[in-house]
Amino acid sequence: MKRLALLPLILILIFIPFYGFNAPTQAATSSSTTLLADSYTTTRGWDGGQPVTALHVQDQSGTQDNWNKYVEFDTDSNGYRGYRVYTLPANIAPATITAIQVQVNYRGPVKADQRWVWQLRDWDAGAWVTIGDNVAAQDWVWSAFSFDAPAPFSRFVRAGDGQIRVRLKTTSDYDNALLDYEAVLITYTAPATPTPTPTATPGSCTRFVATDGDDADDGTSLSTPWRTIQKAADSAQPGDVVCVRGGVYNERVTFHVSGTASASITFQSYPGETAIIDGTGITVPDADNGLVYIKDQAYLVIRDLEIRNYTTNQRWRTPIGIRITGTAHHIEIRNNRVHAIKHLGNWSDGTDAHGIAVHGTSGATPIHDILIDGNELYDLRLGSSEALVINGNVDGWQVTHNHIHDVDNIGIDAIGFESTAPANDQARNGLIAYNEVYNIDTYGNPAYGSDRSAACIYVDGGRDITIEYNRAHHCNLGVEIASEHKNHATENVTVRNNFIYANSEVGLAMGGYDTQRGSTENCVVVNNTFYHNNTSNDWGAELYVQYDTRNNIIKNNIFVAGPAGWFIRSWSNVMSGNQVDYNLYFTTASAPRWEWKNQTYTSFPAYQAGSGNDAHGLNGQDPLLVAPDAGDLHLSAGSPAIDAGQTLGESGSWDIDGDPRVQGASIDMGADEATPAQTTNYFPYVSSQRRVCGI
Repeated sequence: MKRLALLPLILILIFIPFYGFNAPTQAATSSSTTLLADSYTTTRGWDGGQPVTALHVQDQSGTQDNWNKYVEFDTDSNGYRGYRVYTLPANIAPATITAIQVQVNYRGPVKADQRWVWQLRDWDAGAWVTIGDNVAAQDWVWSAFSFDAPAPFSRFVRAGDGQIRVRLKTTSDYDNALLDYEAVLITYTAPATPTPTPTATPGSCTRFVATDGDDADDGTSLSTPWRTIQKAADSAQPGDVVCVRGGVYNERVTFHVSGTASASITFQSYPGETAIIDGTGITVPDADNGLVYIKDQAYLVIRDLEIRNYTTNQRWRTPIGIRITGTAHHIEIRNNRVHAIKHLGNWSDGTDAHGIAVHGTSGATPIHDILIDGNELYDLRLGSSEALVINGNVDGWQVTHNHIHDVDNIGIDAIGFESTAPANDQARNGLIAYNEVYNIDTYGNPAYGSDRSAACIYVDGGRDITIEYNRAHHCNLGVEIASEHKNHATENVTVRNNFIYANSEVGLAMGGYDTQRGSTENCVVVNNTFYHNNTSNDWGAELYVQYDTRNNIIKNNIFVAGPAGWFIRSWSNVMSGNQVDYNLYFTTASAPRWEWKNQTYTSFPAYQAGSGNDAHGLNGQDPLLVAPDAGDLHLSAGSPAIDAGQTLGESGSWDIDGDPRVQGASIDMGADEATPAQTTNYFPYVSSQRRVCGI
């Protein structure tokens, strides 16, 4: 359970329109979306067998060689050929596409030694069209480049199922190639009216469910669909794509099937329609409590569904929209809408709920290879729990491109030491990236009363986690890395390249919230932009350093304090080995303030001398953020933050927009690395104007 805060405030709300399923009619506009690979297939040569999710995040640079973060493509005597499959969202008509760009991060030979070619499948001509090669590569150094497809573009989208294929090939056996990232950027004109429901059967669907179906049928065609999703969850076979026709399915679904490493089972809405799993009237059990429930299964994909209306008022029963537990592995939860999951009781405890929960409950075997991507979670009544949680023995997971808002407790949480598992009870080796989390407040939550203490993103006892490229705003706390359990640490967490702003109490908090808690150790907080947090002028600050912090790095951040003027608050003397330097501090408040080890300073020189921090820091210089009150925390030309940071490997290779992290004499301070042609676009995966998420 989270700490209790102090005084109420009026939460500042902003309207952020969202266009998802069942979008209303709107004027035609130019939009873009980034597609991530569904799968990859080798047709000549071999591959390393790494999961396709290794291609989803661009996180290798220089000569880094983390086997688990890329896919290796190996040649035989005739070279290599293989393709990745992408799926165009059903609401984008191929005829509206105005550009296709393939983006890659490649490491391998230069073209002079071995030519690697990228191609797109032309479905009309039944041929491959070459769009580029490795001419821009450096020899065995990670190199990012992109290829523009030639018009017309609709020919690259397969009719019926929206499949796009990108092929990599070489005819030489000189060496192999590595891909850390590959994505397809689609630019299109959004239609003035919703895309009509397709009349043809999508080629990828192998099983069907419909509200007018019959579970006694075989489910193999549109004319013989099953009636319930549960029937499909009992009967589907590896390689099946279960397409659920639009409509409301008032059932609780427990999965009793698994796919295989080469043939996952996919459950999805029929293209152009929305299948709704609705929990209205369904009793929440005291165990196995998910409206969608996956225990000990593997190689499943759940996508494009709406999951809603699962509630209880019975104490100690926990409604959950989607729950993964036991020893499940290789599960993908993609592009679902989860809402109205609520505990309706008014007690201070026993009133928990979750939107999506991953609970690793085995002490011996972890849950692993979990991808939660592109989902929207909102309107959740959570008690002392979280909208999206990774808890217990979970080793290897990604939470990316999600849109979480308007809930009454923590948005995303990675937890350890809550006795979820009898051993190895710690979420670890995870990535939290490209998410937008906002409008989160515990005020009025029965577990908290008038206190405000919910983070957009929280690591409570987790380890070896990266938090990057997120926008965390209008919560009580932006990001928190702490441990609520005495003698246990949150450790090796990196928080970098995030926009964190307009949170009511704190931008980032670390350390135990009182002397009976655990520690924060060996964590890194670098190149984030903090703006006008502590809007309540309550107990917080831009940076809140609490009890028992050890060997943490806090560098290259921009801290812009609001009217309260609090940059740092640090009330505990129990700390050692922390490095705080190369940060920029700016406020228009009349009384700027820093607190370190319970000593308050009102001038920057006094803070430097008294704390020993920020010998290379900047103070009083406006960082010239583009439009900070609107959430655009990019740097304008002439910002003093440009080239003013310390170049660190911990900062990563890319800024919040995916631009190279160092482009001048040194790294810039903050989340944005100014480019010669600086733009005001938000980062490419999630924007404040609409959800843009991978497929």
